[in-house]
Amino acid sequence: MDRATYRTRHRNRHRNAHCARDGFARARPYAVMARTKKHLWRRTFVPLAMLLMAWAVGLFIFVECIPAHMPGNNVAVKADAIVVLTGGRGRVDRGTELLATGAGRRMLISGVGGNVATGDLIASGHLTTDKLDCCVTLGRAARNTRENALEAAGWLSGKEAMRLRLVTADFHMPRSLLEFRARLPQATIMPEPVTSENVRLDQWWRWPGTALLLVREYNKYLAARTRLFATRMLNWT
Repeated sequence: MDRATYRTRHRNRHRNAHCARDGFARARPYAVMARTKKHLWRRTFVPLAMLLMAWAVGLFIFVECIPAHMPGNNVAVKADAIVVLTGGRGRVDRGTELLATGAGRRMLISGVGGNVATGDLIASGHLTTDKLDCCVTLGRAARNTRENALEAAGWLSGKEAMRLRLVTADFHMPRSLLEFRARLPQATIMPEPVTSENVRLDQWWRWPGTALLLVREYNKYLAARTRLFATRMLNWT
């Protein structure tokens, strides 16, 4: 091997070694970045997956705890007041039935529109004129469940209403009880759930309309619990 050939090979080996070191040096930051992204993805995905799983489990528990209407349930227990939340079919009829049978002394229909009269809600003959005049109040201020509870608390202000029958749709009852118990902590609230004809609680996940309704109601329930908890913490501090 002549000297020129030896020098050429030596330069090539030196150049290759230098390129290998340079390539490794350039590849190392990319490897570090890839590992960092992988760890960051895991730290983000795992908590989100756990949160989603907890939310889904809570949704099923929420639906299972929706109270069912039991005909004649606790009718013998006389209530001081009946509060009906408007917004669905059968609610006012159920409240009227309770008032007519003496299950409550007086009734508030909360969330009534401004131009709606008592006769528009209660069919003629279901209650006597005297009963309508003395014992039925239309609440027109409330526009949501929280305002329903505020309206009822104002209506009961100064009245010794220790037993209260709350009439609303079955799927709406958990959130309604939450709001009413927060506003009326001294009252005994007896739920009177009204079965919703278009809401299928049995295997509800098979019915898109029912599933969407229950998911929305569950999210509202969680929001109400969070708000009430935050309010208690602020008042406590």
